[in-house]
Amino acid sequence: MSKAKKDKLSKAFTIETADKEKAHFSLSKHLLNFGILYLLLLLCLITSLLTDKFLTTTNIINIIRQGSTVIILSLGMGIVIITGGIDLSVGALSALSAIIVSGALANWKFSIPLAIGCSLLVGLLFGLFNGIIVARFRISPMIVTLASLNAARGIALLYNDGAQIVGLPDAFTQIGRGYIAFIPVPVIIMLVLVAIVYFVMTYTVFGKYLYAIGGNEEVARLAGISVKKIKAAAYSICGIGAALVGVIYAARLNMGDPTMGSGLELDAISSAVLGGINLYGGQGKILGAVIGALLISVLSNSLNLIGISSFWQLVVKAAVLVGAALIYTRKNV
Repeated sequence: MSKAKKDKLSKAFTIETADKEKAHFSLSKHLLNFGILYLLLLLCLITSLLTDKFLTTTNIINIIRQGSTVIILSLGMGIVIITGGIDLSVGALSALSAIIVSGALANWKFSIPLAIGCSLLVGLLFGLFNGIIVARFRISPMIVTLASLNAARGIALLYNDGAQIVGLPDAFTQIGRGYIAFIPVPVIIMLVLVAIVYFVMTYTVFGKYLYAIGGNEEVARLAGISVKKIKAAAYSICGIGAALVGVIYAARLNMGDPTMGSGLELDAISSAVLGGINLYGGQGKILGAVIGALLISVLSNSLNLIGISSFWQLVVKAAVLVGAALIYTRKNV
Protein backbone atom coordinates (compact mmCIF):
# COMPACT_ATOMS: atom_id res chain seq x y z
CA MET A 1 0.00 0.00 0.00
CA SER A 2 1.34 3.40 -0.91
CA LYS A 3 2.24 5.98 1.71
CA ALA A 4 -0.46 8.36 0.46
CA LYS A 5 -3.15 5.70 0.92
CA LYS A 6 -1.85 4.87 4.40
CA ASP A 7 -1.99 8.54 5.40
CA LYS A 8 -5.51 8.82 3.99
CA LEU A 9 -6.70 5.75 5.89
CA SER A 10 -5.03 6.95 9.09
CA LYS A 11 -6.69 10.34 8.78
CA ALA A 12 -10.09 8.75 8.12
CA PHE A 13 -9.69 6.49 11.16
CA THR A 14 -8.74 9.48 13.36
CA ILE A 15 -11.79 11.45 12.19
CA GLU A 16 -14.08 8.46 12.72
CA THR A 17 -12.72 7.87 16.23
CA ALA A 18 -13.14 11.56 17.12
CA ASP A 19 -16.73 11.49 15.81
CA LYS A 20 -17.52 8.45 17.94
CA GLU A 21 -16.08 10.16 21.02
CA LYS A 22 -18.18 13.24 20.36
CA ALA A 23 -21.28 11.14 19.82
CA HIS A 24 -20.78 9.28 23.10
CA PHE A 25 -22.33 11.30 25.91
CA SER A 26 -21.59 10.43 29.53
CA LEU A 27 -24.03 11.96 32.01
CA SER A 28 -21.74 11.30 34.97
CA LYS A 29 -18.80 12.99 33.24
CA HIS A 30 -21.00 15.91 32.24
CA LEU A 31 -22.17 16.37 35.83
CA LEU A 32 -18.61 16.19 37.11
CA ASN A 33 -17.55 18.87 34.64
CA PHE A 34 -20.54 21.20 34.98
CA GLY A 35 -22.19 20.07 38.22
CA ILE A 36 -20.78 23.03 40.16
CA LEU A 37 -22.60 25.44 37.85
CA TYR A 38 -25.86 23.50 38.16
CA LEU A 39 -25.43 23.40 41.94
CA LEU A 40 -24.95 27.18 42.01
CA LEU A 41 -28.13 27.71 39.99
CA LEU A 42 -30.05 25.24 42.17
CA LEU A 43 -28.89 26.99 45.35
CA CYS A 44 -30.02 30.34 43.95
CA LEU A 45 -33.42 28.88 43.06
CA ILE A 46 -33.96 27.27 46.47
CA THR A 47 -32.90 30.39 48.37
CA SER A 48 -35.13 32.64 46.23
CA LEU A 49 -38.07 30.38 47.14
CA LEU A 50 -37.23 30.47 50.84
CA THR A 51 -36.80 34.23 51.11
CA ASP A 52 -37.84 37.17 48.95
CA LYS A 53 -34.75 39.12 50.02
CA PHE A 54 -32.36 37.01 47.96
CA LEU A 55 -33.07 38.30 44.44
CA THR A 56 -33.08 41.98 45.37
CA THR A 57 -30.58 44.25 43.62
CA THR A 58 -28.99 45.22 46.92
CA ASN A 59 -28.41 41.59 47.94
CA ILE A 60 -27.04 40.54 44.55
CA ILE A 61 -24.54 43.41 44.61
CA ASN A 62 -23.65 42.47 48.17
CA ILE A 63 -23.00 38.84 47.16
CA ILE A 64 -20.75 39.86 44.28
CA ARG A 65 -18.89 42.43 46.38
CA GLN A 66 -18.28 40.00 49.25
CA GLY A 67 -17.48 37.21 46.82
CA SER A 68 -14.88 39.31 45.01
CA THR A 69 -12.31 38.83 47.79
CA VAL A 70 -12.91 35.08 47.90
CA ILE A 71 -12.51 34.93 44.12
CA ILE A 72 -9.21 36.85 44.28
CA LEU A 73 -7.93 34.40 46.88
CA SER A 74 -9.17 31.42 44.85
CA LEU A 75 -7.15 32.59 41.82
CA GLY A 76 -3.87 32.41 43.71
CA MET A 77 -4.87 29.27 45.58
CA GLY A 78 -5.91 27.62 42.33
CA ILE A 79 -2.52 28.33 40.78
CA VAL A 80 -0.72 26.84 43.79
CA ILE A 81 -2.94 23.74 43.91
CA ILE A 82 -2.44 23.16 40.17
CA THR A 83 1.30 22.85 40.88
CA GLY A 84 0.52 20.21 43.50
CA GLY A 85 0.87 22.51 46.50
CA ILE A 86 -1.37 24.32 48.97
CA ASP A 87 -1.18 27.58 50.92
CA LEU A 88 -2.71 27.73 54.41
CA SER A 89 -1.30 31.17 55.19
CA VAL A 90 -3.56 33.33 53.00
CA GLY A 91 -6.00 34.30 55.78
CA ALA A 92 -3.32 35.36 58.24
CA LEU A 93 -1.38 37.09 55.46
CA SER A 94 -4.50 39.11 54.60
CA ALA A 95 -4.68 40.25 58.23
CA LEU A 96 -1.00 41.22 58.22
CA SER A 97 -1.50 43.11 54.97
CA ALA A 98 -4.45 45.01 56.44
CA ILE A 99 -2.37 45.97 59.47
CA ILE A 100 0.57 47.12 57.35
CA VAL A 101 -1.47 49.27 54.98
CA SER A 102 -3.45 50.73 57.90
CA GLY A 103 -0.31 51.45 59.90
CA ALA A 104 1.40 53.00 56.89
CA LEU A 105 -1.54 55.34 56.33
CA ALA A 106 -2.55 56.18 59.91
CA ASN A 107 0.81 56.11 61.70
CA TRP A 108 3.53 56.62 59.11
CA LYS A 109 1.46 59.01 56.95
CA PHE A 110 2.48 57.31 53.72
CA SER A 111 0.69 58.12 50.49
CA ILE A 112 -2.03 55.64 49.50
CA PRO A 113 -0.07 54.09 46.59
CA LEU A 114 3.06 53.71 48.73
CA ALA A 115 1.10 52.15 51.61
CA ILE A 116 -0.57 49.67 49.27
CA GLY A 117 2.80 48.93 47.66
CA CYS A 118 4.33 48.11 51.06
CA SER A 119 1.45 45.78 51.82
CA LEU A 120 1.72 43.95 48.49
CA LEU A 121 5.50 43.69 48.92
CA VAL A 122 5.04 41.88 52.22
CA GLY A 123 2.62 39.50 50.51
CA LEU A 124 5.15 38.89 47.75
CA LEU A 125 7.95 38.19 50.26
CA PHE A 126 5.86 35.74 52.27
CA GLY A 127 4.77 33.95 49.11
CA LEU A 128 8.33 33.87 47.79
CA PHE A 129 9.55 32.45 51.09
CA ASN A 130 6.90 29.71 50.97
CA GLY A 131 7.75 28.86 47.37
CA ILE A 132 11.51 28.73 47.89
CA ILE A 133 11.28 26.52 50.98
CA VAL A 134 8.78 24.17 49.36
CA ALA A 135 10.65 23.90 46.05
CA ARG A 136 14.27 23.95 47.19
CA PHE A 137 14.06 21.85 50.36
CA ARG A 138 11.09 19.69 49.32
CA ILE A 139 9.28 20.28 52.61
CA SER A 140 5.55 19.64 52.63
CA PRO A 141 3.72 22.84 51.57
CA MET A 142 1.22 22.21 54.36
CA ILE A 143 3.97 22.44 56.99
CA VAL A 144 5.68 25.44 55.41
CA THR A 145 2.52 27.49 54.93
CA LEU A 146 1.22 26.52 58.37
CA ALA A 147 4.41 28.01 59.80
CA SER A 148 3.87 31.13 57.67
CA LEU A 149 0.30 31.33 58.94
CA ASN A 150 1.51 31.51 62.53
CA ALA A 151 4.29 33.95 61.66
CA ALA A 152 1.99 36.32 59.76
CA ARG A 153 -0.68 36.22 62.45
CA GLY A 154 1.89 36.76 65.18
CA ILE A 155 3.45 39.77 63.44
CA ALA A 156 0.00 41.26 62.83
CA LEU A 157 -0.82 40.95 66.53
CA LEU A 158 2.58 42.23 67.67
CA TYR A 159 2.54 45.35 65.50
CA ASN A 160 -0.09 47.22 67.54
CA ASP A 161 -0.29 44.95 70.60
CA GLY A 162 -3.32 43.20 69.16
CA ALA A 163 -5.29 46.43 68.80
CA GLN A 164 -7.07 47.64 65.68
CA ILE A 165 -5.70 50.55 63.65
CA VAL A 166 -8.35 53.13 62.75
CA GLY A 167 -8.52 56.59 61.20
CA LEU A 168 -7.81 55.75 57.55
CA PRO A 169 -8.23 58.36 54.78
CA ASP A 170 -11.62 58.56 53.06
CA ALA A 171 -9.95 58.26 49.66
CA PHE A 172 -8.50 54.89 50.69
CA THR A 173 -11.82 53.52 51.92
CA GLN A 174 -13.24 54.00 48.40
CA ILE A 175 -11.19 50.95 47.36
CA GLY A 176 -13.44 48.79 49.52
CA ARG A 177 -16.65 50.82 49.57
CA GLY A 178 -16.69 52.85 46.38
CA TYR A 179 -18.41 52.33 43.05
CA ILE A 180 -17.54 53.04 39.44
CA ALA A 181 -20.90 53.61 37.79
CA PHE A 182 -23.00 51.01 39.65
CA ILE A 183 -20.21 48.41 40.00
CA PRO A 184 -18.34 48.12 43.33
CA VAL A 185 -14.61 48.82 43.05
CA PRO A 186 -13.60 45.41 44.53
CA VAL A 187 -15.66 43.71 41.81
CA ILE A 188 -13.84 45.66 39.10
CA ILE A 189 -10.47 44.70 40.61
CA MET A 190 -11.60 41.08 40.73
CA LEU A 191 -12.80 41.03 37.12
CA VAL A 192 -9.50 42.46 35.87
CA LEU A 193 -7.54 39.85 37.82
CA VAL A 194 -9.76 37.00 36.61
CA ALA A 195 -9.16 38.07 33.00
CA ILE A 196 -5.39 38.30 33.52
CA VAL A 197 -5.06 34.96 35.31
CA TYR A 198 -7.32 33.21 32.80
CA PHE A 199 -5.17 34.49 29.93
CA VAL A 200 -1.94 33.48 31.66
CA MET A 201 -3.17 29.99 32.54
CA THR A 202 -4.72 29.34 29.13
CA TYR A 203 -2.45 30.97 26.58
CA THR A 204 1.03 31.40 28.04
CA VAL A 205 4.02 29.09 28.47
CA PHE A 206 4.06 29.90 32.18
CA GLY A 207 0.53 28.51 32.54
CA LYS A 208 1.49 25.31 30.70
CA TYR A 209 4.52 24.92 32.96
CA LEU A 210 2.30 25.14 36.04
CA TYR A 211 0.13 22.28 34.76
CA ALA A 212 3.18 20.27 33.76
CA ILE A 213 4.72 20.55 37.22
CA GLY A 214 1.48 19.53 38.89
CA GLY A 215 1.04 16.62 36.51
CA ASN A 216 4.51 15.15 37.01
CA GLU A 217 7.20 17.25 38.62
CA GLU A 218 10.06 14.93 37.72
CA VAL A 219 9.08 14.75 34.05
CA ALA A 220 8.74 18.54 33.99
CA ARG A 221 12.25 18.86 35.42
CA LEU A 222 13.67 16.45 32.85
CA ALA A 223 11.92 18.45 30.12
CA GLY A 224 13.97 21.49 31.11
CA ILE A 225 11.35 23.38 33.11
CA SER A 226 12.78 25.37 36.01
CA VAL A 227 10.52 23.78 38.62
CA LYS A 228 11.93 25.75 41.56
CA LYS A 229 11.42 29.13 39.89
CA ILE A 230 7.92 28.31 38.65
CA LYS A 231 6.84 27.07 42.07
CA ALA A 232 8.30 30.14 43.74
CA ALA A 233 6.39 32.31 41.26
CA ALA A 234 3.14 30.43 41.96
CA TYR A 235 3.38 30.96 45.72
CA SER A 236 4.41 34.59 45.18
CA ILE A 237 1.28 35.22 43.12
CA CYS A 238 -0.82 33.64 45.86
CA GLY A 239 0.87 35.84 48.46
CA ILE A 240 0.23 39.01 46.47
CA GLY A 241 -3.43 38.00 46.07
CA ALA A 242 -3.78 37.49 49.82
CA ALA A 243 -2.17 40.87 50.50
CA LEU A 244 -4.52 42.57 48.04
CA VAL A 245 -7.50 41.02 49.83
CA GLY A 246 -6.14 42.47 53.09
CA VAL A 247 -5.98 45.92 51.49
CA ILE A 248 -9.59 45.61 50.29
CA TYR A 249 -10.78 44.48 53.71
CA ALA A 250 -8.98 47.34 55.44
CA ALA A 251 -10.57 49.79 53.02
CA ARG A 252 -14.03 48.29 53.45
CA LEU A 253 -13.85 48.20 57.28
CA ASN A 254 -11.95 51.49 57.55
CA MET A 255 -9.43 49.83 59.87
CA GLY A 256 -6.76 47.22 60.17
CA ASP A 257 -7.75 44.27 62.34
CA PRO A 258 -5.06 41.69 63.25
CA THR A 259 -7.72 39.04 63.92
CA MET A 260 -9.43 39.27 60.53
CA GLY A 261 -9.07 36.65 57.82
CA SER A 262 -9.73 33.59 59.97
CA GLY A 263 -11.20 30.90 57.76
CA LEU A 264 -10.35 32.59 54.46
CA GLU A 265 -7.94 29.79 53.61
CA LEU A 266 -10.82 27.30 53.92
CA ASP A 267 -12.95 29.41 51.56
CA ALA A 268 -10.12 29.66 49.03
CA ILE A 269 -9.33 25.94 49.10
CA SER A 270 -13.03 25.04 48.96
CA SER A 271 -13.50 27.31 45.94
CA ALA A 272 -10.67 25.67 44.04
CA VAL A 273 -11.74 22.13 44.89
CA LEU A 274 -15.43 22.81 44.20
CA GLY A 275 -14.38 24.25 40.85
CA GLY A 276 -12.77 20.97 39.87
CA ILE A 277 -9.10 21.72 40.50
CA ASN A 278 -7.44 18.46 41.47
CA LEU A 279 -5.93 18.58 44.96
CA TYR A 280 -3.05 16.45 43.66
CA GLY A 281 -2.22 19.01 40.97
CA GLY A 282 -2.03 19.13 37.20
CA GLN A 283 -5.76 19.36 36.46
CA GLY A 284 -8.53 21.93 36.67
CA LYS A 285 -9.54 25.30 35.30
CA ILE A 286 -9.20 28.70 36.93
CA LEU A 287 -12.74 29.66 35.87
CA GLY A 288 -13.92 26.62 37.81
CA ALA A 289 -12.37 28.10 40.94
CA VAL A 290 -14.18 31.37 40.24
CA ILE A 291 -17.53 29.56 40.05
CA GLY A 292 -16.61 27.66 43.20
CA ALA A 293 -15.94 30.95 44.99
CA LEU A 294 -19.31 32.28 43.83
CA LEU A 295 -20.96 29.16 45.22
CA ILE A 296 -19.25 29.68 48.59
CA SER A 297 -20.40 33.31 48.65
CA VAL A 298 -23.98 32.47 47.68
CA LEU A 299 -24.03 29.66 50.25
CA SER A 300 -22.89 32.02 53.03
CA ASN A 301 -25.41 34.64 51.97
CA SER A 302 -28.22 32.09 51.78
CA LEU A 303 -27.48 30.70 55.23
CA ASN A 304 -27.45 34.24 56.65
CA LEU A 305 -30.76 35.13 55.03
CA ILE A 306 -32.55 32.06 56.35
CA GLY A 307 -31.12 32.61 59.84
CA ILE A 308 -28.54 29.82 60.17
CA SER A 309 -25.96 30.43 62.90
CA SER A 310 -22.47 31.43 61.78
CA PHE A 311 -21.12 28.49 63.78
CA TRP A 312 -23.20 26.05 61.74
CA GLN A 313 -22.05 27.80 58.58
CA LEU A 314 -18.50 26.65 59.30
CA VAL A 315 -19.74 23.08 59.64
CA VAL A 316 -21.64 23.32 56.36
CA LYS A 317 -18.61 24.72 54.51
CA ALA A 318 -16.39 21.96 55.90
CA ALA A 319 -18.91 19.33 54.77
CA VAL A 320 -19.07 20.87 51.30
CA LEU A 321 -15.26 20.81 51.03
CA VAL A 322 -15.02 17.14 52.07
CA GLY A 323 -17.84 16.21 49.69
CA ALA A 324 -16.19 17.98 46.77
CA ALA A 325 -12.82 16.39 47.54
CA LEU A 326 -14.41 12.93 47.58
CA ILE A 327 -16.22 13.50 44.28
CA TYR A 328 -13.26 14.88 42.38
CA THR A 329 -10.81 12.40 43.86
CA ARG A 330 -13.06 9.60 42.64
CA LYS A 331 -13.22 11.32 39.26
CA ASN A 332 -9.45 11.21 38.89
CA VAL A 333 -8.87 7.69 40.27
